[in-house]
Amino acid sequence: MSTNELESAWQMREKSGIFSSSEAVRVFHGPGEGSGALRSVAIDRFGEHYWVTEWEKTIALPEIRDFLQSRGARTAVHVLRPLKGVPADAEAFLGEPPEGRLTVREGSAAFRIQLLKTKHPGLFLDHAPLREWLLANARDLSILNTFSYTGSLSVAAGLGGASQVTTLDLSKPVLEWAKENWETNRLDSRKAEFIFGDYFDWLQRLEKKKRLFDCVIVDPPSFSRTKQGSFSTAKDLERLHEAAFGVLAPGGILVTSINSANVTRKKYFYDIHSAAKTRSRKLDILREIELPPTFPVKTAEDRYLKGWILKCG
Repeated sequence: MSTNELESAWQMREKSGIFSSSEAVRVFHGPGEGSGALRSVAIDRFGEHYWVTEWEKTIALPEIRDFLQSRGARTAVHVLRPLKGVPADAEAFLGEPPEGRLTVREGSAAFRIQLLKTKHPGLFLDHAPLREWLLANARDLSILNTFSYTGSLSVAAGLGGASQVTTLDLSKPVLEWAKENWETNRLDSRKAEFIFGDYFDWLQRLEKKKRLFDCVIVDPPSFSRTKQGSFSTAKDLERLHEAAFGVLAPGGILVTSINSANVTRKKYFYDIHSAAKTRSRKLDILREIELPPTFPVKTAEDRYLKGWILKCG
């Protein structure tokens, strides 16, 4: 296996200046920058520490380890994330990664990252452009961030000057992680609300209380199961957005995105419009959500992230 593709990807990011502006960067995106074994590999940099993802088991790890060492890597972990099934926790293959969380910076924001005893480091790097948008556009808005995971979008909204940020997730551990991220950025605790629970249950409660938000963020997983039932982006996008419109103020902004190769943009947009029609809402596209330049793709099928920022009358 040649490391020329790794070198080329590194140089592209180095020339762009992204290494000087962020400690959290995808330094190699196999689907768009690799061939052979490397096409199934992604490498994320968190300061001196690295997270390597494989979608198919390869023989590339020794060469990747050598390359990262040549770039000053202190530690690296690896996780095999198959297309079907649940991945195991990340395992170290270079150095001794810290047991607890560490802080990395992305522009003006700081996030807590975990490398061991986890299946994901806690920060989705493909949502960096959306965090930038919130930093620039959240001022004085009341924001509801649903399916929040570790709250990186909540932090971006808070740093962007939001008047109030409500963070909702079904997992208590990641909600505590979201609180930790909020506190790490020294944001005002009086402007933060953290809610543990089911999306549909809580949005129904909020609508009954006639509580409206200037901006609602909807970034669901492809599938989840709760006591109330199951949810999938393949079947439930219309129902999901109908609930969101119920708590979105007139003239408010809906931020919606999914990470799913199984749902086409056409069907996704159709479901959003069907939900808007049910709620008598009119939609205007402010911006389409795309992968950042550090996630280059070769084919349309590789553009798994899709979504829009919509003005809702």
